[in-house]
Amino acid sequence: MKSKPRWKRRLVILFGVLMVLAGAVLFLTRRESIASPFTGGYEFEDGQRVFISPRDAETLRGRHMNGESRALRPSGELSYTAGPGWSGQDPTEVTVTFDPVNGRTDSGLTWDQGGVKRRAHRLDLPEITGSFQSHDLSFRAKLVLPAGTGPFPAVVYVHGSERDSAVEGTYLPYMFAAHGIAGLVYDKRGTGGSEGRYNQNFHLLSDDTAAAVQWLRERPEVDPTNIHLAGYSQGGWIAPLAATKAPIRSLLINYGPMVPVTGEDRWGYVYALHQAGFGEEAIRQVDTLNQLASAMMDRGENQWSQLREALERAEAEPWYETLQGSDSLLGFISSTRLPWWVLRLSGWWLRRGEEPFIDRLYDPVPTVDSLTIPSLWIFGDEDSSMPTEWSMDELEKLRAQGRPIEIE
Repeated sequence: MKSKPRWKRRLVILFGVLMVLAGAVLFLTRRESIASPFTGGYEFEDGQRVFISPRDAETLRGRHMNGESRALRPSGELSYTAGPGWSGQDPTEVTVTFDPVNGRTDSGLTWDQGGVKRRAHRLDLPEITGSFQSHDLSFRAKLVLPAGTGPFPAVVYVHGSERDSAVEGTYLPYMFAAHGIAGLVYDKRGTGGSEGRYNQNFHLLSDDTAAAVQWLRERPEVDPTNIHLAGYSQGGWIAPLAATKAPIRSLLINYGPMVPVTGEDRWGYVYALHQAGFGEEAIRQVDTLNQLASAMMDRGENQWSQLREALERAEAEPWYETLQGSDSLLGFISSTRLPWWVLRLSGWWLRRGEEPFIDRLYDPVPTVDSLTIPSLWIFGDEDSSMPTEWSMDELEKLRAQGRPIEIE
């Protein structure tokens, strides 16, 4: 029996290595459940509220309506502690103890801060779990209702690019419900309890959001004429697109972009260079490199050798180390130790098929321009990831043309 030619044996070995790597990636990116029995809204005796949700499988986060946020780390079966700031641990500044009532461990809490103990009861916010269909996939959903009788106005939470379960992890439906608005949250495709392959394809994801709106419109607890969308981060691309596909009343966008993904990506190194004291000439030089990277990753042009040579020449530039540490595609390419054939394969993988993983060239401006519903956009003054100034400029142009847009 003849043996396989050497090139075929090498191809089989390479294929086997790729399969092992793919399995390792799937294993390492699996997300364990982060569900917590303490998730919900709590009200203190003075009427102030705190909302508890998981930060990860062990840590909770407590968020107050005044913007204060703390990471709560377990210190006992029913107790958690927090240090200074929103993520500090030492020294302990806060101790939170969940108090069992009638055998339940999710009925209330005691918030001990600086020796001052405050008792809070859990808000009675009914939860309805269910599922809806989109593109023949099943999506896990949770609807949190206000106290009282409906039908209620409702908002659909469109979360960002994270892979964790939104149904298990977010506090926002409880915050909305505590203020009289039903909150719907669902696991994006390929996350939590939803079917499908995880991706960042805005067109597919907006279809899923539109399907969530339709499911909500059929709920007797909800006023079908008073449904809104709240998009956060990457959801800022998805929610306006979904608004062109489903009947909604308004949009709330938190730190959402009004530039393509390529624009947000460029901001990563522009911000880093500005912070390091570099000026427009350095940005212009890096832009030239970025154009090569985008030509390959976004348009499939074969300019890998040109980019590699350009990066080797750029190593002598004073800004190169800053570029390597920037939150950008070019920062990753310039600092990674992965072989270049892996980068080329990644570029192909992002663009493959009729439903690519992500469309980095999608421009949100025409979509928002087509909307007649009111929208509120909220930004931070200084954001290392989201180009606030560029996004606000685009929104101001549309507002000047009469679009019902508010900016905070």
